[in-house]
Amino acid sequence: MAPDHTEIHSRQAIGLDRVLIAQNGNPAQALLINTKTNDVEKTFTIPVASPDNVHGQLRRVHLTGEGTLLVAQMDGDKVVEYDGAGNVLWSVAVASPWDAVRLNNGNTLISSNKGFVREVNSTGEAVWEVTGSDLPGYVLRNVQEVTRISNGNTLISNWVAGAYKPADWPKTVQFFEVTPDKKIVWALSSWQNPDLGPATSIQLLDQPGIAENGDLQR
Repeated sequence: MAPDHTEIHSRQAIGLDRVLIAQNGNPAQALLINTKTNDVEKTFTIPVASPDNVHGQLRRVHLTGEGTLLVAQMDGDKVVEYDGAGNVLWSVAVASPWDAVRLNNGNTLISSNKGFVREVNSTGEAVWEVTGSDLPGYVLRNVQEVTRISNGNTLISNWVAGAYKPADWPKTVQFFEVTPDKKIVWALSSWQNPDLGPATSIQLLDQPGIAENGDLQR
């Protein structure tokens, strides 16, 4: 349970006995916790633009394969990569980023509350992007978790609860799989039997690799 006046929106399994969580608050922190002993092995303070606006600070935080921390700093309109000492290694301006994943090709895949997914290279240049205008007939609103799957397509979680009344949610799609040329492979809209509710995240169970080893950050 998160302490009072804090929120936890991100967790990442690190091996079988550790988990990285991001805790919004004053201060905002990333915590590496040993799940066998319940000890906090490392605490990393994340500088945020609005220390007292707890809900608006961070969403996804990832430990990369190189041991750096990749942070979608929603309230700062940027994605930042830090080393273990808190030094900024890399940063790119992005409007209200929700998730940022380091890909095997060295690029970074970023989602935004503003309704887009963008892949940027090491210099911050956009090399691929999908927005609502690329998906005629569909509404792309608050893009939350984003994943590059093994076939090279991109899996997008499309959260709409902040923009529509519940009665209008069934008119929208919760998840998309999109090809590199921005074609929709499939789209899921499930608001009854079962009602999956507004979409924050999804995991495809047939993907090769072990999540806790970082294999799915491709």
